[in-house]
Amino acid sequence: MTDEYSDQRELARLPTGVPGLDTVLCGGLLPRGVYIVQGGPGEGKTILANQFCYSRAAQGERSLYVTLLAETHHRLLRHLRHMEFMVEHQRSEAVSYESAFDTLRNQGLEGVLRFLMRNAKNRKASVIVVDGLFALEETTESERTFREFINDVAAFADMSGCTVLLLTNSDRNGGSPEFTMVDGWIELGSDEEGSRSYRYLKVRKFRGSGFVSGRHVAEISNEGFHVYPRLEAIHGHEPAVAMRDARVTSGVTGLDELLEGGLPYSSTTAVIGPSGVGKTTTGLGFICQSTPEEPGLIFGFYEDEGRLRRRAECLGLDLGTLLGSGIVELLHFPPTEALIDKLAEQLLDAIDRRGVQRLFLDGVDGFMQSTVSPQRLGRFFTALTSALRTRGVTTLFTSAIPEIIGGKSAITTASVSAIAENIILLRYAELDSTLHRTIGVIKMRESGFSPHLHELYLGRNGVAIGEQMRHTEGVVLGRARRRSSTDGQDA
Repeated sequence: MTDEYSDQRELARLPTGVPGLDTVLCGGLLPRGVYIVQGGPGEGKTILANQFCYSRAAQGERSLYVTLLAETHHRLLRHLRHMEFMVEHQRSEAVSYESAFDTLRNQGLEGVLRFLMRNAKNRKASVIVVDGLFALEETTESERTFREFINDVAAFADMSGCTVLLLTNSDRNGGSPEFTMVDGWIELGSDEEGSRSYRYLKVRKFRGSGFVSGRHVAEISNEGFHVYPRLEAIHGHEPAVAMRDARVTSGVTGLDELLEGGLPYSSTTAVIGPSGVGKTTTGLGFICQSTPEEPGLIFGFYEDEGRLRRRAECLGLDLGTLLGSGIVELLHFPPTEALIDKLAEQLLDAIDRRGVQRLFLDGVDGFMQSTVSPQRLGRFFTALTSALRTRGVTTLFTSAIPEIIGGKSAITTASVSAIAENIILLRYAELDSTLHRTIGVIKMRESGFSPHLHELYLGRNGVAIGEQMRHTEGVVLGRARRRSSTDGQDA
């Protein structure tokens, strides 16, 4: 009986109500534990703790929120009342606010402990938040006294069944007694990359469970505190869908022949080329092959819905009807102050919500511009590709080559080419004082393909591939020239 009860307690979790945090904590907080939430002023400690309390209120539980500062509860709640997690519970008594400021000043740590025990019992609280742990540190007589207080709080939490959050802006390190004796330690912080600031959450300690280590970007909005776990830490290990021999049509006249039947199912294809060469147009041809059985998603950074509709209309593609019927969904995110893990979460949520089978990711460079840690990009794209493959999504994404004419071929950039199972290169070629668009298949992992270059045409009938270029060299290198021949010139 004892072992069975212990196992049930170990499996129990308390969802925090903070999006993403339960993923980092592998399910949520463990009950009867004492957890420190550490961070400087303005890092979101109060918001996170209240979000947890009101999340438990939605489950029919009561919380006691104790402040050790002179700040009034009216002032505290005034700044929180517009948060969405409080809207439904503003008049609820499920969360009680009490001040122990005078008790601390007059009765010390022992008085505060009695205050917590008495009020938790009277309020029938299952969650206790102590906001202002640093105030206890400043008034303690010695490290031993403070250690005894933390030990007593932990014993009370275990006996009463309460879960305790201790909020502090102290910069004390992990060797201090409060950190060594509690069950968990969550750090909130912010940092800068260039002129850009970002928030993060990091779990430094979590007894009784694994957790996703490292920094995870976070943000605060009217919805509350939101954590975006690092994609490469939570994805990439799921089992892939069963392989199929079926091919997915590219939507570009003549391209399926070069690919020996179309794009392999659940594969990732990179369309690489300079600005204006036809990358987005090629992607529109692909996504306009979506059907109710194969829903599509356009996830882009540089062109909004209006621009893409006009472009598709000029090419004779009926994107508007597909968007109107819901067969295709379009999500547009300007790559300004976006967070890379937030973008990935929104992308995968949209795919799961509609069972997307065709994904056109227009401008994968937008992910690169959204990261605050460029060294992560290789791992990030590998995890993203794995997550898409697991869902059986056939993906076509575009990536820009910096040079419009000449220069290096950017296919050597590891963060993109390493995760692209198929690579299609679009290039300009100046021949006889005329600018031509060209297309060639550079790489396919699961299939043979045509090694020849062809001219690419864009027009009212969509995208089409012309005849093989038989007497032209140097296109891939960006230095096209005619090769001497007695057989004539390219069509």
